[in-house]
Order: sequence, then C-alpha cells, then structure tokens
Amino acid sequence: MKKIILASLALCVISAAAQVQPSAPKHFEEKLNKKETLQLEQEQALKQKINKNVKLKTAGGIVSQRMSHADIAFDVNSGTLSPFYSPLAPDSTFLQDFGTGADGINVHGFGQTFDPTSVGFPLLGLDYFDTADSYTIDTIYIGGRYRLASPTTGLTGDTLEVTYFMGDNANDNVWRVGIGYAANTFPGQANRLNVLPPRFTGNANIGTPGIIDAPNKITLKIPLKALDTASTFIKVVPSSPIQVPAGEKFGVFCSFIPGYSYDPSTQLYYISGSKSDVNYFARLYYRGSNASDDTPYFLEKHQIDPDSEGIGSALYSNTRYAAWTGTDAFRNEYASPSTTRGNIIDFWVSGNSTVGLKEQSNKTMAKLYPTQSNGVINLQFKQGGTYNLQIVNLLGQTLHQENVELNGNEKLTRDVSHLKSGVYLFILEGDGNRQTIKFSIQ
Repeated sequence: MKKIILASLALCVISAAAQVQPSAPKHFEEKLNKKETLQLEQEQALKQKINKNVKLKTAGGIVSQRMSHADIAFDVNSGTLSPFYSPLAPDSTFLQDFGTGADGINVHGFGQTFDPTSVGFPLLGLDYFDTADSYTIDTIYIGGRYRLASPTTGLTGDTLEVTYFMGDNANDNVWRVGIGYAANTFPGQANRLNVLPPRFTGNANIGTPGIIDAPNKITLKIPLKALDTASTFIKVVPSSPIQVPAGEKFGVFCSFIPGYSYDPSTQLYYISGSKSDVNYFARLYYRGSNASDDTPYFLEKHQIDPDSEGIGSALYSNTRYAAWTGTDAFRNEYASPSTTRGNIIDFWVSGNSTVGLKEQSNKTMAKLYPTQSNGVINLQFKQGGTYNLQIVNLLGQTLHQENVELNGNEKLTRDVSHLKSGVYLFILEGDGNRQTIKFSIQ
C-alpha cells in the first residue's frame, strides 16, 4: 500500500552520504504578462475539458489523456504556486539584464521524468497506470516563451532540441541511479528518498552544451517559427507514437539551439521588459510565490506518493561545462533534479490501464462535503465495511488517523476546526481500495 512520507533538500549519493546539495543557482525570471496568463489559463481549462470528455467516452481500462506532474503540484498546493518564465541559453557567457545589471545565464536545459503510475493523477480526476502496464506517448507539450529580436515570418533558423529516453528504476545507463534526498532534512522525514535524474555528459567548449547519455535516446530537432511566439506551449508530435514498456519511466530533456552566430562574451541575450538583440527561449514553470521558498512542492515522493518518480530537471552551468571537481565530481553526471520549480511539460498518454476500473470504484467509496469547510466535514459512504481514515497535510504529516466500522449509506461527521487554514488530503482505505480527496479549511 502506498503511503505519504516526507522528502528532503539535502541531495547526496548512496556511496557518499556526507555529500550535500550545492548552493542553489540564481534563477532569473519574470511573471507572465496579462496576455500570457490568460493563454495559460485557457490552455489549462481546455486540457481539463478534453480530459473530461475523453474520460466520459472511454470504457473499461482504456486511457487517453493529457498528463502533467506540474498540474498535480499546482492542484494540491492551490493558491500557493505561480507561473514564471526563465531564460536558458547554450552558454553562461550570454548576458542578461533583469534591471540590476548584466549577468550570465546559468541554466542551459530543462526536462521532466514522467511517471504515469503516480497516484497523484486521480486527484486531478485522471486515470493512472500500474507498473505492469505499457503505455504510449503521442504528444509532448513544452511550456515556454519564444521571442524574436525583430519581426519576421516563417522559420526563424532557431531550434528547440527535444531528446526523449526511457528506462526502469535500476537502469544506470539512462538515469543517474543512487541520487537521493537524505533523511531528516525536514521535520518528520524518516527515510531517504531517491530520484531518477537523467544521465548527462557536459562539454567545456563554448557552443556545445553536452548530451543526454541514454543509449536509447531519440533527439528531435524542432524548427521554431515566428508563429511560435504566440503560443505558451511548443507542441512536439513524434513521427510515430512512442511505445514505453511496462515498468519503465519516460524522460524528456530540452535545449535551445540558436540559428544565428554570436559572440558569447558580449551578446545581450535577454533584457527584462524589453527586446533582446537576439532571439531567445525561456522555460515555463511553477514555483512558490516567494522566490526564496525552498518547499519541495514538485517532489511527489514528499507530498503524494513515495513510489512516484515524477520530477523535473534543470541543467546548470557547472554540469553543462563538466566543471565539478573533487568530491563533487559526481554532479557532472546528471541534470539536476528540481524540487522547488516544476517545469510545465505535459504528455498525451494512451494505453490500457489495469487500475482504471479499480480507480473508478475507488472514487465512489465515499463522498466528502463540503470540500471547503469552516470546521466540519461529512463523509457519505456508499457501502458498509471497515475503513482506515487519515488526514494528511501538505508536508506529508498525518494529523488524524482512525479505523471505523460503518453500515452502507452511513454518514460520518468529523470536527476539524482545530486544523489551521489551508489544504489537506483525506485518505480513505478499505477492502484493498484507496481514495484520496483534497479539502480545505477556511
């Protein structure tokens, strides 16, 4: 049975427990303007509508839906996260100015480890897959902002390079196995939590950002067009659907390859609130409203599912240039997992889920109301039986737990007025089934 536990921020490898995560690099970022915010909201609303319609049309365990780990975090942490853009460039010697003087860009790529077995997806009303299920990736949606230095039409000569790969949890050729978050960094975190960042080999040369190491990788070079400047997502459709074997996770990594020549020591790549003198691409992600917030919102092992491998990644300068040395040299081997910033990368997934039918019945075990409460919640049970009830906060801490014996159609009322205002998860388990319901205290 899957249980919620807490993650940490001290990144280390199994063979060297004393190694800790380096200081977080600077993230130069801007909020979305009104038009971009509206575009993202419309995209999210359309996604929910399509997923709902597809779900109503499907039968049994057939699944076809758009899935995003960023959406899980955004939903669970309602009102806490905001979207931001942050530029990336092939070289850190590109200059950018966010109103405090020019500085070098230190993010050179970004990606996502996708795990459709996460029990976070039912919180969004979506199905999820069992580890014994194979699945298909039909489309990848890359959240980002593409901007031109001067007006043009058609192809611009710039490229968004998208590399995808896959492997099971033990595949050390695809993932940097052994990277994890040490226990006891957060209060209540009893266990170490490992993650699956993609293996990467950097390059010390200017203009050559390095490569993903996975032997089964496929790299798609997506020509960027002037029309892409009007979109919040770059839609990547492979020539044929990507077949992912049962038990394997899917990874994607993105980098921007300019079509122009540049002098990296003087090029002003990005100017806050204005146009740069070259074309640029910025990734789109969610983070806490406060830039200094170090809560790992995007580590699902922390908030939702200790078995989930869903996590974003970012390529920072030291790894891009293979510049780590000494006891930190192992950090040259992977793109860094990102727990405080969730890259908005979506996947259209198809397949036959062996947990689809079971999840449908799980969702009708009980109905919780009101989902926005001033202190009292009610649970209306469909069937009688013995149930375990838990209330968990977003730090993964169990605040209430009890076993109850109920008759069919019985209502259970609980006073939760002692809880602080915020969002909580109500977990119901019974007869081998599990249901998770989000509710809030006003």
